[in-house]
Parts: sequence; structure tokens; C-alpha cells
Amino acid sequence: MSVQKRLEKNRVVPLLAMCGAIATASWLSAQSPTPAPEGVRGFSAAASAAELARERDLTRAQKAAANEADFDVMTAEPHHAGSPYEIKLADYVAGKFKEYGIDATKYEYSVLLPWPGERRIEIVAPDQVKLQVEEEKIRGDQWADKPGILPAYNAYSPSGEVTGEIVYVNFGIPADYEQLAKLGIDVKGKIVLARYGGSWRGIKPKVAAEHGAIACLIYSDPHEDGYFQGDVYPDGPFRGWGMIQRGSVMDMPRYPGDPSTPDRPSKPGVERIPMDKIETFAPIPVQPMSYRDGVELLKRLTGPVAPEAWRGALPITYHVGPGPAKIHMKLRMEYAQRRLIDVAGRIPGAVAPDEWIIVGSHRDAWTFGASDSVSGHVSMMAVARTMGEMLKKGWRPRRSLVFVSWDGEEQGLLGSTEFVEDLATELKAKAAIYVNRDAGAGGSNFSGSAVHSLTPFLHELARSIRPDGETANLYDGWLERAREQSKAPDGSPWKQPPVGALGSGSDYTAFLDHIGVASMDMGLNGRGGDGSYHSTYDNPTWFKKYIDPHFKYSVLASQLTGVALLRLADAEILPFDYGSYGDQIVEYVKDIEQQAANASADGAKQIDFAGLKAAAEAFAKAGAAARAQAEALLAAGRAVPGDAELARVNRALIMAERDLIEPTGLPDRPWYRHVIYAPGLYTGYGVKTIPGVREAVDAGNYARAAEQATLARRALERAARTLQGAGS
Repeated sequence: MSVQKRLEKNRVVPLLAMCGAIATASWLSAQSPTPAPEGVRGFSAAASAAELARERDLTRAQKAAANEADFDVMTAEPHHAGSPYEIKLADYVAGKFKEYGIDATKYEYSVLLPWPGERRIEIVAPDQVKLQVEEEKIRGDQWADKPGILPAYNAYSPSGEVTGEIVYVNFGIPADYEQLAKLGIDVKGKIVLARYGGSWRGIKPKVAAEHGAIACLIYSDPHEDGYFQGDVYPDGPFRGWGMIQRGSVMDMPRYPGDPSTPDRPSKPGVERIPMDKIETFAPIPVQPMSYRDGVELLKRLTGPVAPEAWRGALPITYHVGPGPAKIHMKLRMEYAQRRLIDVAGRIPGAVAPDEWIIVGSHRDAWTFGASDSVSGHVSMMAVARTMGEMLKKGWRPRRSLVFVSWDGEEQGLLGSTEFVEDLATELKAKAAIYVNRDAGAGGSNFSGSAVHSLTPFLHELARSIRPDGETANLYDGWLERAREQSKAPDGSPWKQPPVGALGSGSDYTAFLDHIGVASMDMGLNGRGGDGSYHSTYDNPTWFKKYIDPHFKYSVLASQLTGVALLRLADAEILPFDYGSYGDQIVEYVKDIEQQAANASADGAKQIDFAGLKAAAEAFAKAGAAARAQAEALLAAGRAVPGDAELARVNRALIMAERDLIEPTGLPDRPWYRHVIYAPGLYTGYGVKTIPGVREAVDAGNYARAAEQATLARRALERAARTLQGAGS
């Protein structure tokens, strides 16, 4: 998943327009760019030269052949969570860490995970047709016939057998049901047909059930995901008629991880919620479909012609229904406890061993996972390999580095969530930054999201990497694309590329939203990178033909990941900028205040926006002072091992993010505890900033918004005090 879940998030709804709040992300700092430092952020002038030399050695050490060798092993067989080959790959990764001279530890969990049983969909009116349901097998494709491929399904759908008329609901988001109401159409007792895109797939059955639907079908329309984008596989990289997007429909905005063990690791003896009490299963049966089957339903609908914005690229007139198309649908999901294995490789820090820089990538896949996420995992392993060689030559990182291979990400961030819940006490004490590497080694288009204290770091990192054979660095291309796609909130061109706020959808979620570890997510993408997303055809042949034939983007991803980790692990002062963070929180508060005033002037008066803004401004001021203190230490040459003042500053910079955790959690979903970031209840992967306040305002619950504003203010005040302690 992750910010890299491009089809569901970016292609239909651009990142910057996702939910209002993101549009202001990084805007303030983007409008007042600071000149690039002479050295490297967080390093003294003397240390910067040595750091840049290490970076040059690391980037030169990345080899396409070595990356491809890892890739070939990891994509050789289907390896969904719990499968035999996924378990073998855990041994492979652990063995590689040990080969590199890195200590490796396995963390095993037993999670509640469904696999698909019987899936049958039959049109019973106006005629009788049995839909194919299974993903197509392209003649001669060596991968589609491999044993062990799970059929196309939506994880955490319930079993069920229903019959009903079809209603087409566009993307199936709340606004689409408002449009249906205007058309006089009710989905109660009906089966809804939604197209992928517009939001995360798990929102579609959730909203459908709230409106009385009895089942949900989700198909890929070629407008977003097929021949409208370009030539389809095998003649091009895009999704063909019979290719199906799998995916989870767990209600992850409530909580991710094993649905039976929220807030505790899924180990033997742990208390589990009974199946009939679990709230994160989809509420109605859900099945994904290709556009080969989707068109069979759409062409049998009558009723109003769909609004123009609802029309895809199929060669039909899109009608909404209901009916006369009616289907009989039977799904059987086989739920069981299945084995999950995370693998962690650790390099101890020489100066600050209890400050951890953690990088993670998931190795599990829906099928072969060539792009999602083996491409990202290979880049992480390449860095581990190179750092193993550096260790043999005498290098030791200042901080500890932890490389983690996650299992079970696809079904619901299972491995990373169980790991965080298992090691929460130690992670709260030691984790400094979590770096996420999901899919994203398929081009030279850089994208990044992060807590906004890391915005300047991401900008500087992107400036530091130039793809081989190109004159522009990653930052230049990032800025150019940002200007092509949108404008800054004031209508001017972006002066710096905006860094997205983190919602959910990948393995940073538990680190940031549950325990308050500063996190960042980054990837490299190009044309065609989504074309086989979550299908059987995300396989080595597709990837090597259309995405990265010579593994040059894999090398680029390894270089990017390696430089990021070197800078974070070896920086004398961690590269946080809480002044920038605070300034952007002020912009978020202003945005919510305007939203509340527009909705209800009386309601807005109940919320102490002045107090919340004052707390954010004080947080920004304390952050700027902490940064100035850090820079003074670097300039004075105080950045030496054992310096107590230096250690105090770094500790404050780490722990200020923890202070933004509210122990009681967000309303109705206490697993999410961060007062600044959370996935939206109805945006799925998309972020809601200052979520407790913003979502209460969305709902018109101003008393709750006032309570949440107080909690957010107190969190910001805690963090400001922590930052003030950096200079005491």
C-alpha cells in the first residue's frame, strides 16, 4: 500500500487535492525557500566532507546485477502472507543479513487471515450469464500457470450469498451517494457496482452498507486503469480486459493489523476478539472484477444516464440502474490463523546505540509482487549489502540501523502493526525515525511524504541524487511535476515541491499514528508503474519488459535509500525542523477554522481556534529555537561523541513527536493516537490533518470538535516544552 498506492489515490484524485488539508502541506516553507546549506543538514562543516565521501562510495557500490539477482529469487514463486514461499523468503532474507555481517532476528505472529474459497457471480436477469470471476491467463504466459496463486479476492470480506439488482455508484464514495439521492435512486437491498479509484477500496463497501446495500462489486474501468492509459499487457504495461486488482477491504481507518488483537501482538495466549465481534471486517460481501466482467453488468443497466463525471472508457452508455441487471452472488472466505514472519537486521550504533533509524519494506505480495513491493524491498536489501561491506572496512554508524522485512502488509499492514504492538515500549524509548520503502523503484519520478519536521530533509535529499545520464536531479523533476499538476494554495506556482502529509496505506502507519515515531515514505515511479497493480501480471516478465529492463531504476532507488539512511544514521544532530512543522500546523488550523465558519458561525465559536493557533505558534517558536541551538553546537564544534548537550538536543528532537500522541486516541477509533495525522474515516489512505477536530467539524459535531481542539492544544504544548528543554 503506501503513498505508492497510486491507482486508488493519485491517478483519480491528485495527492494535493486529496482532502483539503494536504493542499497546504509544505506550503509555508515552499513559499520561503532557504538556500541550500554549504554542508549536509545535521552535520558540522568538518563532518559534512566525510559524509559526502561516504555517500559517493555508497552510490558507486550499487550494482544492477546484484539487485536483479535478489529480485529473481523474490519473484520466483507466488508469496502471499502465510504461503510456503513467503516463509522460505523469510529464511532467505535472514540468511542475506547474516551473509552481510548483520545480526538478524525473526519475529513470528499468528494472525487471523482469510483466503478465498468458492466465488460465484451469475447474472440472473434480464438474461442468464455466468461471469468468469477468475483472472485471465494470457496464452503462453509462464507465470499465470504457476501453482500457488491465490484467486482474485478482497481480503476481509465476509462470506455471503445474496441476490439483487445492480446499481452503478461510480467510485462509491459519500459524494456519489448524494448524487444518487438527487437522481431519486436508493441502493437499499441492492448490490452496488463501483469502479476502482477515487478513494481506497475499503471505503466502497463501508459506505454502500451504510446506505443499505447488501453486497459490493469493484471493477477496474479502463479509463483509470486500462487501455485509456495506453497499450495493455502483453503489448504494453497497462491492465488488460481480464486482469483483476486484488486488495484488502479491512476497515483500516479504525485500526490495522490482526483484526482479532487490536493494540496487542498476535502471539500464543493473547486474548482475541471473537469473529462475530470484530468491527474491521467489511460489513457486506465484496468481490473485485476485471472490466471484462464489469462491462457485462453495465451494459445491462437502464435508468438514468450516468453523470458525465461517472462515465468511464468502456464502449457503452453508462446507466445507473437499478437493474434490470440482477445477479446471484456467493462468496465463501476461509478464515484461519496463519503464520506471519518479520525479519529484522540490526547494525549497532557506535555513539548513540539507543537511537534507532528503522527502514522497512514488505516482501509479501498478492502474487509475484515484482513492483509491489519486491522492487522496494530489493533497494533496501542492496543498502544492507553495501553497509555490510562498509562495516568490514571499519565504518560504524553513529546511531543504530534496523532493516525490517515486513510480512502481511497487503492484507492490512499486519506484520508492521504486530511488530509495533509487540515492541511498543522499546520503540517508544529508542526509535528516532522510520523510513518506509514500499513499491517504487520503477522510474525517476520522486515522490515523498513525511511528518513536516522532515520536509527540509526530503528536499535536500532529493537535490542530492541525480539519475545516471541525466542533468537534472530528483528535486528538479519533482518540482516540475508539482507545477504541472497544481498551484500553491495562493494560486502561485510552487517554489518548492510540496511534501505530502502521511495518511495510511503502508507500514509507517503503526509507527507514526500509534506510538508517535517520526516517519517518512518515498518512492520512484514512472509511466506504466500501475498497470498490473495487485494482479497476477505484476510479475518479472512484465516488470523487466516495461518498467525497469536494465535495473537502472533499482540502482537509483538503492542510492536514494542509502543516502537517506547514511544521513539519518550519521548526522550529529538529527535533521528535524519543528519550526517548519509548527508553521504548517498553523495553516491547518486556519483551514479548519474557515471550514467551520463556513458551515456554522455559531458552531465555530464553540471551538478555541485562537488557543490552538497560539499553541501551534509556540510549538513552531520552540522548534526554531531548538534548531538554532543545534546549529550553534555544530558551528562551535561541539558535535563530538559523549557531548551531553548534543545528546540532550537529539533526545528532545526525537521525543517531541511522541508528545503529539494522545493516549485516549481519536474518537471512536482509539488505536489512532496522533493529534496531527490520521487516515480519514472516509478517505482511507488519504490523510486528515488534526483529525479529531477536522472530522468533528465535518460531521457538524462542534462540542466534540471543541474537546478535540483542547486535546490537540495540550499535545502541542507538551511538545513545545520538550523542545524548549533542548536548550536548557
